[in-house]
Amino acid sequence: MNDKGQVGRASKRRWPWVLIPITVVALALGSAGYVSTAEERDVFCASCHLKPEQTYVDRARVNVRQDAADLASAHALAGLNCVGCHRGDQEAGDRIIAFALGARNTAKFVVGRYDPDHSQVAVPSLLDDGCRHCHVSRPELGGVKSGEANLVTAGGFDNHFHTLLFDAKIKTSVTCISCHPAHRESFPELQFMDRNRMVFPSCEQCHREADAARPAD
Repeated sequence: MNDKGQVGRASKRRWPWVLIPITVVALALGSAGYVSTAEERDVFCASCHLKPEQTYVDRARVNVRQDAADLASAHALAGLNCVGCHRGDQEAGDRIIAFALGARNTAKFVVGRYDPDHSQVAVPSLLDDGCRHCHVSRPELGGVKSGEANLVTAGGFDNHFHTLLFDAKIKTSVTCISCHPAHRESFPELQFMDRNRMVFPSCEQCHREADAARPAD
């Protein structure tokens, strides 16, 4: 057999193996595209997470804003869906983190190690980025009308708990949801905050951590 014949047969044997990685990549991209589109619907999110997300989605189905039992429901009534917060600032970096987190949760579910209650926030910075996307970077999305002051970023001592939280020099584990838990039933008249059980302890925690990180004189 001449050299051309041997090369031809070798190429034919390699060809199916070339298709495998191409197929895997195509399936991965197709799955990512499908999930990215499907997760825009809250019902899809709840269908996978089941508990307690179905409770949150049901709360958000109320028709009158004053009836919203938690902050997430109030946001839903304003047109924001689940991934509007859980996908961070909507930029590529946060979207990759959110997708990787979803893939990890899916794998844990398949192998039977999924925590249905998952009360702990896996990536708090992702939710903080979601808050800042509307309430800091694009305040009009957070309900601030043109010409009005953004109360979240306003200067002065009375707003130091917000402005210092956005200061990279301040080292604290306190986040936006420390004071504004999205899914905890609370008090609408107090902007869904529980001052005694959530806000004041967060103030004390932030001051302790900031003081501990401050260089000694």
